[in-house]
Amino acid sequence: MKEDKILLIDPFCKNPKYESPNAKLGYTSAILEKEGYETKILDFLINNIEKIKENEFILLKKKFFDEILMEAKKYKYIYINCEYGLLKTCIDIAKLTEENIVIIGGTFTNYLYAANQLDLNKLEMVDYISIGDPERDVLNIVKNLQDYVVKVQNNIKIYNSGMIDKLDDIPYPNWSKYDLSKYDGKLYLVASKSCSYNKCKFCDERLIWGNRFRVRNYKNIVDEMKYDIANYNINEFFFWDASITAYPYLKELCENIIEENIKCKWTALIRADEITDQLAKLMKKAGCYSIEIGIESLNNEVLKAMNKGEDVDTILKAINILKDNNIIVEGSFLIGYYDDTKESILNTIESAKKLNIDFFRWHNLELAAEWLLHNPNIANIEWEKLDLNYPNQFLSDKIIDNIGGYFDMHIVSKMGEKIPSKYPNIKIGNLTLKEIHDLTRKAIKETEDLVTEEGHNPYI
Repeated sequence: MKEDKILLIDPFCKNPKYESPNAKLGYTSAILEKEGYETKILDFLINNIEKIKENEFILLKKKFFDEILMEAKKYKYIYINCEYGLLKTCIDIAKLTEENIVIIGGTFTNYLYAANQLDLNKLEMVDYISIGDPERDVLNIVKNLQDYVVKVQNNIKIYNSGMIDKLDDIPYPNWSKYDLSKYDGKLYLVASKSCSYNKCKFCDERLIWGNRFRVRNYKNIVDEMKYDIANYNINEFFFWDASITAYPYLKELCENIIEENIKCKWTALIRADEITDQLAKLMKKAGCYSIEIGIESLNNEVLKAMNKGEDVDTILKAINILKDNNIIVEGSFLIGYYDDTKESILNTIESAKKLNIDFFRWHNLELAAEWLLHNPNIANIEWEKLDLNYPNQFLSDKIIDNIGGYFDMHIVSKMGEKIPSKYPNIKIGNLTLKEIHDLTRKAIKETEDLVTEEGHNPYI
């Protein structure tokens, strides 16, 4: 029956050869189907997206929207995943599907809600905004459980049934709903949700996974790896944890992978203060080939201001441990933190060039939700009109229509050598927005020759 059908949409345009399929929708589909509901996932894939012209993209977007409109007639509910800069796309889809019950959720709507920037008067045709775990919220909405409605305005319900505590009870993501042959050959795994540290002032991790640190049984993870290898012929994984080394059973997980003789490769993120030589050796033996470290800055005063809980010496020690164990190291940096100065950033760039790492990720400042909450007038941003759902080559022209686009943490790296024709006259901390972007470009330019290999897609 149509009542038992839910259409799940990932509206972000992407080149699938650099991406893995959307795990949130995979989990949501799996939970719904376990409860007896029928689901379908639509994703917006464009091969060689970086080479197409804008008129070609417009036609492909229309084709995708036409597909949504055709499929929506078969479903009662629609859930649309909303990442940074995609709210306008989600609203446009909702307008197409006024006969359906439309749910929007994701990191961007959570971010805007936490920052008190979500204007419900401007979200046409939307029935629910999910701010809990989507796999739980969507199921409860379909069951018509209204106890989890936390706010109603303009006929839109803010819905939060909370976070799933028992991760071992969640079925494996329903990857069968995707055409995996189109993707990059890696699948997501989750060993833990949220961040065990959860104190960095620049980070909104809790908006993705909640405040409670939750973990899975390591044997359950190994069983999932074996299932994916057997059913999808994929043996390369990315652990979607805030830090895999915070997972308390990582030693047991690695030992079990080795004991089960699972032939796999995997990559993950870590905090520098959690790695040891013994653990790195075990991770390498269990298939770990690449690790991303959140370095952020190589200035101790800035790290302290971020409440990072680490210093430069700790970061250098972690890099050396990983490199000594032949693990690719990706360094993740943040340019333009509120306490940063031009001098501290230049120092970080020069120091970074001397690091023994293989890949550099330079992120420009994205305003943390808590910071935006306490500085609501920094810019008059019409978030519901922000549209970053374009191929990277067009973004330098698109962001000048909406200030919010300048704060996507990946925007400078996405734009490449293209520079917006104008910048808003905004100062964040000690630096103007243009200075933050210019310094991010400088960092990217001066380290591009040092890149050897990356472990996973640079925009996740």
